[in-house]
Amino acid sequence: MNARKIAYECLVKVIEEGQYANLMMRSSLNQAAEVDKGLITQIVYGTLRNYRLCRFQWEHFAEKKCNPKIAILLDMSVYQLFWLDKVPSYAVVNEMVDLTPQSSKGFVNAILRKVLKQGKLDSDKIAIQTSHPDWLVGLWTAHYGEEIMKNICLSDCMDANVVGRVNTIKCSKEELELDEKIHFLDDTAFVADFNLVQSDYFKEGKIVIQDESSQQVVKMMDLEQNLNVLDCCSAPGTKTSQIAMMMNNTGKIIAGELHEHRTELISTSMSHLGVTNVEVKQMDARFLHEHYNEEFDRILVDAPCSGLGVLKRKPDIKIRCTPESIDEIVELQCEILQSASRCLKKGGILVYSTCTLNKKENDRQIANFLKTNVEYELLCEKTIFSTDANKDGFYMAKLFKKA
Repeated sequence: MNARKIAYECLVKVIEEGQYANLMMRSSLNQAAEVDKGLITQIVYGTLRNYRLCRFQWEHFAEKKCNPKIAILLDMSVYQLFWLDKVPSYAVVNEMVDLTPQSSKGFVNAILRKVLKQGKLDSDKIAIQTSHPDWLVGLWTAHYGEEIMKNICLSDCMDANVVGRVNTIKCSKEELELDEKIHFLDDTAFVADFNLVQSDYFKEGKIVIQDESSQQVVKMMDLEQNLNVLDCCSAPGTKTSQIAMMMNNTGKIIAGELHEHRTELISTSMSHLGVTNVEVKQMDARFLHEHYNEEFDRILVDAPCSGLGVLKRKPDIKIRCTPESIDEIVELQCEILQSASRCLKKGGILVYSTCTLNKKENDRQIANFLKTNVEYELLCEKTIFSTDANKDGFYMAKLFKKA
């Protein structure tokens, strides 16, 4: 199938039907020739990352509201015209008009030719420049101030680096340091001058793909050997494997996950990485206290969240997320945190984390929890902003249950 047709159909499923871009891309690339996969990925993620700025280029030429699917076709056309330089403009226009239904061919052709004549437009509005919804720009300004808001928005337009973590169950930092193409960022995180996912290191389970910020969460748990640990929202198991690694494969970890197919994903991952101290259980984290009673030394609540810290990697969240959907997530997080807190031993540590930048899900969630759970105290909390290519936006809080 034609590469641009595959990209277009993928974008329609993501923007119009609300499908997840990473899942749609996986299925779309299965239909594509190997030579086309790079172009398809570029078009889909580039259009999603720049969706408002793309629309800003052509929308004023349309005299009335455009059919949503035709609008997506124009967005991806504009992205190719102004962001990709390997294909001549006339070829992009011709191919995109060919993809258009007969009734709209004249409209699409006319709009694209006007866009080319006009040239690429810039906007002085940060929300349009960086293709973020106005409400999100307002939220970040209110929570973190204008300068941090701008830095977050600009960083979301960057390509994120792929970061690895050494799996010390199967490998050592010293072994990886022998490879001159690997560059360590700290004691476990590194970047490489090659594709980590296609490397033998990854295929043999010697490394894990895990963002630098994400790795900091487990380090906050003060892990040691032979502890009893609960990771209650554990899929796909990346942090679970890091907990096992930091405990030298000793003690016991209960890895909980709501959906059966994702529990299988965790089990497969643990086997691949040589982890032997994890028991995977299908469970609803809102009702943990019905199964466990103050029996864990450490608990990780890596809570479901809006994902506003990972927009570099998941730009479709900018289109899908709404203030109303965040309010629902905040309530779910509260339920999970309250239930998990009842399963921790006195003298134990609970770490709460999200990959979002939103005080309602982060700082305020913890502040509200502490008001109603006086047996807990906050030892420390940390917000990591997504302002460089190695880091996703993350929040983490370390809570101590008083004896």
